[in-house]
Amino acid sequence: MDYLTLHPEDVKAAIRKRFGSLLKFEEKEGLPRQSVTDLLRGKTSARVAAAVNQVLSDADATAAPKAKSGKPDDSRARRTSHCLNAKAA
Repeated sequence: MDYLTLHPEDVKAAIRKRFGSLLKFEEKEGLPRQSVTDLLRGKTSARVAAAVNQVLSDADATAAPKAKSGKPDDSRARRTSHCLNAKAA
């Protein structure tokens, strides 16, 4: 996944999930301080973009697919009006 296809807050959330903070990510990757913020604001850097895209692709690879229960959603069939509405009618 590319950082350009996601909302900046989603990019930051993915980094924070894995590293705890943007600063820790920047320190671990040997990037300048505020470089991720600068990247998300439009200041391009190939090295920072590559590091961010790597985190996003790793997050995609480890994400578990959502499983459907296989049960039909019958919540509408069980829905009834509130007891006070029934009395008012």
